[in-house]
Amino acid sequence: MRLEHDFEVYMKELCKKIRNKDVHASLKLEISDHLQTLKEEGLLAGLSEKEAIAQALSRMGDVNVLGKQLNKTHKAPMDIKTIFPVMIASLFGLIVMYYLQFHSTFAALQDMEVFRKSLLFYLVGILLMLSLSRFDYRKLLKFSKPLYVGTVFILLITVLFGVRVDGIPFLILGFANVNFIEITPFLLVISFAGIFHSWNWNDSRKSWLGVGILALPVLLLLTTSAIATSIICIIACTAIMLSSRASMKQTVAFTATTFIWPIFNLWTLSQNGTLIDAGYIKNLGTSHFIGSSLQLTPNLISEVHTDFIFTYIVYSFGWLAAVIALVLLLFFICRIWSTAKGIHFNYGKMLVIGLAVTFASQFILSILTNLGLSSSLGVAMPFMSFGGSHILLEMIALGLILSIFRRRKTAVQINEAENQSLGES
Repeated sequence: MRLEHDFEVYMKELCKKIRNKDVHASLKLEISDHLQTLKEEGLLAGLSEKEAIAQALSRMGDVNVLGKQLNKTHKAPMDIKTIFPVMIASLFGLIVMYYLQFHSTFAALQDMEVFRKSLLFYLVGILLMLSLSRFDYRKLLKFSKPLYVGTVFILLITVLFGVRVDGIPFLILGFANVNFIEITPFLLVISFAGIFHSWNWNDSRKSWLGVGILALPVLLLLTTSAIATSIICIIACTAIMLSSRASMKQTVAFTATTFIWPIFNLWTLSQNGTLIDAGYIKNLGTSHFIGSSLQLTPNLISEVHTDFIFTYIVYSFGWLAAVIALVLLLFFICRIWSTAKGIHFNYGKMLVIGLAVTFASQFILSILTNLGLSSSLGVAMPFMSFGGSHILLEMIALGLILSIFRRRKTAVQINEAENQSLGES
């Protein structure tokens, strides 16, 4: 049934008062339903249709007053508490690259422009993050299955035909080699959140299908030497299963089975000794609280700008700087985890949970490696280590989290604003 012309005009004028266009569609639905209810109440009271429409509009309230209230409710503020630690950590990472580039012998030895490239990656990443924060993440839902298929296909191509660097296959794009393995967990989390947000794990057929969907990319990763990425992916799959209401029995069975090979590989590496020089780790114990040196001895370790950036921070800037970096990243992870609790749309909640677990796993594995508590796993520190693909993907993930935060309570806020306006009238 077509809405009455007066109702259409009212809602059109109302939407003009609300700057956040993301809520216009759902708001129109809520307002029209409320107006129809008020109109029916008037008709039941014996009013004519014209009188019932006029009364409904009157009871709804002045369009300017309601519009101002809804605009205030739906300002969709930027989540500064999430952005701030990331920007500071990124700036700190950029400073580290500056010192590596201009105040150490590392850049000359490796023939790399780590600072200039990092600056470019961060700038592009920030633009992507800001753009995606305004993007309606719910539009990604319909692309979940194609994204999964595409990710698995590219992963297969990378595993079969990629150029191997330290055992890790890189995707060949002609103009560059991309570490697709490293960004796979982020892409899988985005696709898994859409696929499993309404999955029925109680159905036996769908249960086996779900396990197969989760296991396929994990099995492909396990065929490579990317132990850290495999572990991160398995933990992310576990989080997705739990948040999509899979039973504890199903989740434990999947996690325990897929963890066998990574644990065996870790045990083998521990038997062979860590890949980071023991003398370099000992230097951590003698590092000053504020910092002792900005001169890196490059023959101690070759991956200081990527996998062992935390070790370099302790060695060159001191434990205070390292602790600040840890606190910033830890606060960021805790912040996005707490954000997930306030999200009412299950797809958005699962997306944030998956990304939070991915960041947390990456963070923990990186710290364990840098402190010599684990064999060298080749995992980058989020937002700080050098690398184009992981910085861009992490900024994109942050943009999605900000987009979800902006829209986390849309339906609830509309109802509250309406009730408040009706109460005032």
